[in-house]
Amino acid sequence: MISVLPLISGIVWGYVLKHAINWLNIDDFQLSVSNPVLEIICSFLFLWSFSELVTPDAIIFSLISSTLCAIAIVDLFTMQIPLLFILDSLFVLLVSILLGYITWPSALWGIFVGAVIPAAIMILTSLVTKRQGMGYGDIQLGIILGAWLGPVRMAVTLFSASLLSLITWVVISIFKGFDTKRALPFAPFLSVSGIGLYIVNFYYPELFQLALLG
Repeated sequence: MISVLPLISGIVWGYVLKHAINWLNIDDFQLSVSNPVLEIICSFLFLWSFSELVTPDAIIFSLISSTLCAIAIVDLFTMQIPLLFILDSLFVLLVSILLGYITWPSALWGIFVGAVIPAAIMILTSLVTKRQGMGYGDIQLGIILGAWLGPVRMAVTLFSASLLSLITWVVISIFKGFDTKRALPFAPFLSVSGIGLYIVNFYYPELFQLALLG
């Protein structure tokens, strides 16, 4: 019974997110009602969190990580990040901070690493190269991830996402030809890296302690 409730909750939340995506209808992008991919992903995330984490952390992880997956799917197909999902995540994080499950210093320093620094780099890159690089949606996503993960994990997330996107770009270029103007959505890499590093940190916290000391 303990595992059934998170499973059902994940399926229901995935269903809600899917219909939110279809309601937003960004660039006419729709997920088929019969396509269960989002429900499956959310059910796995809910099952893992409620099996491994204390209840408050499990609720935060489940809601944030599943919304990140929805953001990743939309950005992958439309190159846009839904503001609705950003606001939804901000609400969850704000409540978590007010209730003391996430500390203000961790959230603020995480936002600095995840959004302020990338925004400065984006502006500088735009001035020098006349190309934007990261989008404003990615900066908004950096606020969410930074507040959730804190500064150290956010820094590693940015590095991992950048590395993954570079590897993906190279692989695509090998098969389709090199094009310096080819753009890739960054939200999928940020989301996967953030969720993955949260789980890695849960099992191997000493890795991030070494990064902090180093």
